[in-house]
Amino acid sequence: MSLQFDRIAPERAGLASGDVLSFVKMLDGLGLYTHSLLIARGNDLVYEAYYKPYERNTLHRQYSVSKSFVAAAVGVALTEGLISLDDVIIDYFPEFLNENTDDGLYTCCRIRDMLTMRSNNTKTVAWWGKFKSRVEAYYTTESTKAPGSYFCYDSIGSFLLGVIIKRLTGKDFLEYLKEKVLLELGFSKDSYALTEPGGEAMGDSGVMCTARDLLILSRLFACEGKIGGKQYIDANYMRDAVSPLVCNDIYGGVSPIKTGGYGYLVWITPVGFALVGAGDQLALYDKEHDVTLVICSDNQGATSSTELIYHSFATLLLPAFDKGHAGLCATKELAAYEASRTLICQWGSHESPAKSAANGVRFVADRGNAMDISAFAVKFDEDGGHLDLMKGDKTYGFDFGFGYNKQTSFSFGYRARANMMGVYEDGAYDAVASAGFVDKRTLVIKLQLVDTYGGKLIVAIHFGEDEASMHLTGTGQYVFVKMAADVLGKAVKE
Repeated sequence: MSLQFDRIAPERAGLASGDVLSFVKMLDGLGLYTHSLLIARGNDLVYEAYYKPYERNTLHRQYSVSKSFVAAAVGVALTEGLISLDDVIIDYFPEFLNENTDDGLYTCCRIRDMLTMRSNNTKTVAWWGKFKSRVEAYYTTESTKAPGSYFCYDSIGSFLLGVIIKRLTGKDFLEYLKEKVLLELGFSKDSYALTEPGGEAMGDSGVMCTARDLLILSRLFACEGKIGGKQYIDANYMRDAVSPLVCNDIYGGVSPIKTGGYGYLVWITPVGFALVGAGDQLALYDKEHDVTLVICSDNQGATSSTELIYHSFATLLLPAFDKGHAGLCATKELAAYEASRTLICQWGSHESPAKSAANGVRFVADRGNAMDISAFAVKFDEDGGHLDLMKGDKTYGFDFGFGYNKQTSFSFGYRARANMMGVYEDGAYDAVASAGFVDKRTLVIKLQLVDTYGGKLIVAIHFGEDEASMHLTGTGQYVFVKMAADVLGKAVKE
């Protein structure tokens, strides 16, 4: 049975369209870097927006939601009798038995321990460029706790489980899951998983799929593996997957998503469950109303965006269901708003007293800075401009628009390979950039990647009389994470 996700008016789902409009406007008003937003009740969609240039068929990196895909793949293998939750992990990797496994802790860590984040290790292994593969890197570390003891979030467990699926089936975890379940449900055929340098699929952060694909996975968990009368995955396993099997509230954090318990690579919430990836790749499910909110974003670097989204979902959207439709019926307004969505852009004025004087001026750094930027310059045109950053004898730059996102590209000369994490090559990332003067002399430029990898670069430049002060800050896993500097430049008249 293909999940078509029929579009229906919110009123047919027990929800006033005016309430949906208020909810999505409120989310957009938070300043989130949203790429897509879906609201579904059961298998019916009541709202589906894509923030241009993102579209319905855009493959979006799911980051740690990939772990939940691995959990589903393990469930299929268990259903087919290929695997047991009590299987010992090291039995699938006998070639890595070494002095670190002699303590007995590696040799009793089980599949279920990895599914519930209760392995024998609490360390993050720095492996990029140091080992042939992450498997090898993992088995160089010593155990730090007994397997099956307490919860400790890690990424290596889901990665190893994905590798085990490949060793059992000859296919990476996503291809196996697609073949057995997802394609039949309407999942994107061109979806894929990024690999690591050792050639293994990134079962912790590498899934590339659409927002609708994420909704399909969420429905699979919500329906306990049974869609259209067919039991794709063992019901008991799927029921456990979305149950609080272990306590994860042991670190003093405050989060309705990350303190409610943990199932099989799935977060448990007060209203149901959540599939969670970095930057706010989210599928939030409410069991009482059978409602799912799917959002794909790039809020990397934000400290509370996930909690803000969940709080809005639980306290504003869910109470609006089944309360009647006495309020505003805004079907046309909702449709128009949905169709008008674009990526957030930088606010501010197009004009400044400093604009003409600073146009094209080269500002040379008169002291060192964290990024070794030697000079910078901004050239303005009618609707935007171009920023150049100089490092050594090379210049790197990008275009931007005033009040709109202009398509451009940018990197400092190299980019992560589109199908493999940890390997870099010459080239630039696809991006959009916008700008505005936030006061009379300060220009803020916001560059957002629209690529396989998410990331942002924010540049603030204050133009003085004969100098300019520039602040750069970047976010993005393995993309802009080291791009942070303050640069004082003196004007050079040419």
